[in-house]
Amino acid sequence: MRSDVQQRHRRWSAWQATLLYGVSLLGLLVVMVWALMERYERDLDEARDKTLAHGELVAEWATGAFTSIDNTLSGLANLFALSLEGGDRIDEPLVEAFETLVSQRQRNLPFLDAIGIIGHTGDTLYSTGSPGFPGHDAGERAFIRDFLQSPEAALESVYWDPEAGDHRMLYLRRMFDAEGRFTGVAAARLDLFFFTHALQRIQLGAGESIAFIDSDMRLIARRPGVQGMSATEALGMTVDAPAVAEVIDEPNGHTVILTSPLDGDRRIFGISRLEGLPFSVIVGHSTASVLADWRQKVMVLTLGWLTIAVLGLFILLHYLRLSRTEADLHRSEEQLWEINRSLQAELRIADMAFDTHLGMFITDAQGIIQKVNRTFESITGYGAEEVLGRNPRLLNSGRHDAAFYRDMWTTIHSRGSWQGEVWNRRKNGDTYPQWVTISAVRTDSGETTHYVATLSDMTLRRAAEQEAHRLAFYDPLTGLPNRRMMLDRADQAIHKARHSEHQGALMFIDLDGFKHINDSLGHQQGDELLQRVAERVAEASRESDLVARLGGDEFAVLLEDLGGSIDEASKVAERVASKLLGSLAEPFRLGVDRYQLSGSIGITLLDDGSQSVEDCLQQAEMAMYQAKQAGRNTLRFFDPVMQAVAVRRAMLESDLRQAVSRDQLRLFYQPQVDERERITGVEALLRWEHPDYGMVPPGDFIAVAEESYLIVTIGAWVLETACRQLARWSSEPDKAGLTMAVNISPHQFQQPDFVADLEAILDRTGARPQRLKLELTESVFMEEPDVAKATMNRLRAMGIRFSLDDFGTGYSSLSYLNRLPLDQLKIDQSFVRTLFKDPANRVISASIISLGSNLGLEVIAEGVETQAHCDWLAEHGCTAYQGYLFARPLPLEALTALLERSTCAAGH
Repeated sequence: MRSDVQQRHRRWSAWQATLLYGVSLLGLLVVMVWALMERYERDLDEARDKTLAHGELVAEWATGAFTSIDNTLSGLANLFALSLEGGDRIDEPLVEAFETLVSQRQRNLPFLDAIGIIGHTGDTLYSTGSPGFPGHDAGERAFIRDFLQSPEAALESVYWDPEAGDHRMLYLRRMFDAEGRFTGVAAARLDLFFFTHALQRIQLGAGESIAFIDSDMRLIARRPGVQGMSATEALGMTVDAPAVAEVIDEPNGHTVILTSPLDGDRRIFGISRLEGLPFSVIVGHSTASVLADWRQKVMVLTLGWLTIAVLGLFILLHYLRLSRTEADLHRSEEQLWEINRSLQAELRIADMAFDTHLGMFITDAQGIIQKVNRTFESITGYGAEEVLGRNPRLLNSGRHDAAFYRDMWTTIHSRGSWQGEVWNRRKNGDTYPQWVTISAVRTDSGETTHYVATLSDMTLRRAAEQEAHRLAFYDPLTGLPNRRMMLDRADQAIHKARHSEHQGALMFIDLDGFKHINDSLGHQQGDELLQRVAERVAEASRESDLVARLGGDEFAVLLEDLGGSIDEASKVAERVASKLLGSLAEPFRLGVDRYQLSGSIGITLLDDGSQSVEDCLQQAEMAMYQAKQAGRNTLRFFDPVMQAVAVRRAMLESDLRQAVSRDQLRLFYQPQVDERERITGVEALLRWEHPDYGMVPPGDFIAVAEESYLIVTIGAWVLETACRQLARWSSEPDKAGLTMAVNISPHQFQQPDFVADLEAILDRTGARPQRLKLELTESVFMEEPDVAKATMNRLRAMGIRFSLDDFGTGYSSLSYLNRLPLDQLKIDQSFVRTLFKDPANRVISASIISLGSNLGLEVIAEGVETQAHCDWLAEHGCTAYQGYLFARPLPLEALTALLERSTCAAGH
């Protein structure tokens, strides 16, 4: 139904209708303008053709008049020539005929003012009119004289009389005898007012004009006359019309549109030249007259367009109002549809809500149950037929007294609702907690008609809360309290110690050897072992102590009420810790197998409660690490000195991260000599020049660098710096053979790109790999001996040599000595310095020398401090030494000075 309504109301939008209206008006306007422009051009073209035709007609008339003059002069000239009888004698009969002809021509051509015959010498042979020829004007006489003397001049010529009161025109024609000899000219003086009179007889339409001008743009005649001037004043005036002057000398007719300089009207002018004469006829039609019909059409079409625009606007506004009305109706229908849909949805929701996961029942105003849902039946165990018509008191468990229910109904009557926890009884007799909400249904007048109650079974919720609490505060594997509960209880104990004289302690327990067992047996066996450990720790602790598992193989025990003094608390804590160590030291049986474990315990006293719980836990952990360093399976109390060491260690690590970028690291070099005390090479030893602590001993920061993995970055810096120095020595003949020994950390050696990085360093520095010796410790080969061997072989192929450092101090294994590409064994200084104090060290040192000799390895002893050490080593076959006897580790400047004054075996 809704789609049908939407289909029925589908109309153009307001912007679509407005766009259509605008486009239609614009299209109509474009068509109208195009039609008007076409009509405009057509009217102008017709006016041009008409004007040009009119001008050509007048020009033809004027040409005919001048032709008559020319014919008259030609006839008179011929007749006058016949009247002469040889020479200059005149034949009287011909003279009479000549005068008769002249008289006749003057009557037929009234604009002929005078006629004359002038001989070739300039003498006047015959003349009529007043004045006769050659006239009184000197310019006219000069004009006739020039005409007689110029054989190239035209057969006829015209002269314009410049005198203001005598507007005449002179017309001349040459005369020739029968033999073609020039005999003189026939002349005619014309009255130009004849043209003005002739134009008056021509009928002109509105806005039309006719004018005669000569080739110098002087006005001869015009109709209508020039406004404000008489015909005599206007005759001979120069016309200022450059557009006309450009085309007046061309033989064909032309039309131009311009504003007349004589009367200011804009006209279409047709210009026609009189053939063979220096005159032109200009016929003008006013553009206002020509375009009068066109302008009328413009007005009519414009009014029509405006009328259509107004009507269209009215229709558009009406359409828009209609569209808005329909849109309002459509929205109203949509709203009604939405309201109907919402009502239906609310009914469905109400029906679904009544059958929701909450139990619901409805009673009348007297509390008699009228309706229940299925959830109510599921929770209470009662069917609907068993409770309808009965009072909800049948669910009473008896746990609440009358005062409870009285307060509940008082709240309902005063506030309209009540909610809270109620213990009810199921049909089977079980009591259980419910969360009940009761609301009163009232009329507008406030009368209660029904009560609606919802109830939810809180049994599962209580179980879930207990489970969430267990997961939040207990370890799921061992069932012991977890780290969170331990911290919470420890915080309470610290607060208690702060406000009382009772002492407390916190133990941190870490299992010794658990990782090896867990890795070898698997995590399932490891988890079972952790459960047994948890049981023993709990059994060995006091009942008042809190035993918690912090994670992994770490446990903690919080001891409270240890007495009023620190000594007493320390004794109790030590006694409990000793009992725990003894319990953990007993073998653990898993199936048929027995496993031996031990624990390292750190203890810190809560004292006066001034420390935070995090600080106490950290102190106990530091004490535990001290116990591990003391040999494990023991306990240690926290000493503030430990914390100072830890703080200094953290500060060193933070500063060490910036040491390379801040150029604080230095390389010192300790010479290595042969049996003749010649320097064969040096060992590069790292030093840290701290801006605050001065020169930090290697023992203080090397371990920090190893643990924080900063040793990888620092080791790369050491390698590059040492190789650059080695490259500089290669250019000095006396030092070119020196070797450079560099200690390599296991972390650095085990990097996947260690070989590539070292190769790049050698390429950058230009150091000779044959002079580089890498000192490795036995720990490099312990975890992955095959990988270590492959790395060494790749480096050995580059020419790099290897020295086994600290041999005999670790888990020395002879099996890898013959499998690894070693070049040298290094006797640790701990054996050399005590050669004469511990016989065992002499045996070990002699064995290492013998072993190296038998394996073909060079042996070098470090820590040689006395000549007696050197003599004993030489006596037993060791010929390479390093120690304070020869030189301490030196900075580069001091080493260079030593090399200058010493003998270098490498220089020979």
